[in-house]
Amino acid sequence: MNRRAKTPAMSEAFWVQEHTPMKRHILWIVPALMALAPGGCALNNLPPANTVQARFNPRARVVQVMVSQPERTTQADLVRADGAPVQAGRVALVSVPHVFYNIASGCGFGTPFATAALPPSGPPPSCVAEESNQYVMSVSIPAPADYAQRWTDYRVRLQVGNRWLTVAAPPPTAGPAHT
Repeated sequence: MNRRAKTPAMSEAFWVQEHTPMKRHILWIVPALMALAPGGCALNNLPPANTVQARFNPRARVVQVMVSQPERTTQADLVRADGAPVQAGRVALVSVPHVFYNIASGCGFGTPFATAALPPSGPPPSCVAEESNQYVMSVSIPAPADYAQRWTDYRVRLQVGNRWLTVAAPPPTAGPAHT
């Protein structure tokens, strides 16, 4: 067997020859991705704070509800006007209370990749990209067969923390109902 021993010069030549073009591409790809990242976070379409938005989806035959409250929504029901439950809904977590910082704009000390320290009082308001004290929940409640004809007889009842909220059921053809 005739094996040639790899010398440091050969290994280095291989590295430079094979990987330099990739390094050049990374030098422009990484900053481009970093520039797009803050824009992706800004497209967050959360509902306004302390609201309940309800709409009827005729294709899926469900009442869809978005709840934004300081406490979690743990239960959702479609009830008749007399309070008798008709259908229970599935509650899904969409967003929790949070603060997103705009580190790339020079807040704090360090590089855009790692911020070493922020002032003890916290970052200045210009560094906060998004702040929410809300739990946002999505609820999907199957609608009964007579919903389109008798929707005014129904209510949506939500358990938010230790309290109950009751909102009017949305009409079968209109846009979202806000409360």
